[in-house]
Amino acid sequence: CPFNCEFCNVTALFGHRPRIKDAGQIIAELDALYRNGWRGQIFFVDDNFIGNKKYLKTQLLPALIRWRKGKKGIPFNTEVSINLADDRALMEMMVEAGFDAVFIGIETPDEGSLAECNKIQNKNRDLAESVRTIQKTGLQVQGGFIVGFDNDTPSIFQRQIDFIQKSGIVTAMVGILQAPAGTRLYERLKNEGRLLGNMSGDTDGTTNIIPRMDLDSLREGYHRVMNQIYSPKHYYERVRIFLREYKDPKAKIPLDFQRILAFFRSNIRLGVFGRERFQYWKILLWTLLRRPELLPLTVTLAIYGHHFRKVCRLHLR
Repeated sequence: CPFNCEFCNVTALFGHRPRIKDAGQIIAELDALYRNGWRGQIFFVDDNFIGNKKYLKTQLLPALIRWRKGKKGIPFNTEVSINLADDRALMEMMVEAGFDAVFIGIETPDEGSLAECNKIQNKNRDLAESVRTIQKTGLQVQGGFIVGFDNDTPSIFQRQIDFIQKSGIVTAMVGILQAPAGTRLYERLKNEGRLLGNMSGDTDGTTNIIPRMDLDSLREGYHRVMNQIYSPKHYYERVRIFLREYKDPKAKIPLDFQRILAFFRSNIRLGVFGRERFQYWKILLWTLLRRPELLPLTVTLAIYGHHFRKVCRLHLR
């Protein structure tokens, strides 16, 4: 990744210069997957897929666009930085190549905290509008968020909730700040005597640092964020905001028996026995009336929400 966020161990491990795989090699790997019957999603695991835009625009994306012609299924997703929103041509090429979702480290709506962690690519921009621009192009934004920066005050929790709701980011991965070994954050906090050992390596509501904010207040605020954004009311509200803005994707997983079965199971599990049954039927009806072409995606997001709530209950006990 060309950026240098204080908390990130990617550049500490791999450096700042993106290394590329030959487009022909990627096509050969995709051919092998397709030949063996795979039609589901494929994740390009680059930590910042758009780190080398010239290579994408002149080599990889044109090759992916050619490869996709005449094929069904296999939508792509990946990780990018928020400045993707500034390059409409690149977004449109990604959509044409079959990308339908991107994970972006939003981190925080607080400018002071962004400056603290050197997240320069997120500063001095309307983050919610950038998210909206990307989603209107046909790329679902899945966001990463952090609480517990030194600059954070108790107001950050409601600000995070408000931003996540306003932006329509359905999948919001929120964690307490942790310091991975090898990062500049780790070394700074080590020198300040604020390390509590090694991080867990998971988004589980734990931290390995002594925060500036009172630790109990930080945990309580974090729990409030998670409980609120994944409550059925707030979750389905974000789904509706997202669907209202999202452009129907080019690549779709073909409907098969397993997906049809999942639809009927979700109707029973979520629509009959789930405590979110009112919101579930409400969003299905809204989709049928407003965006019927997105009904399979709506059901998928409803199922995701069910599992997100299970994960929240597991980690917030």
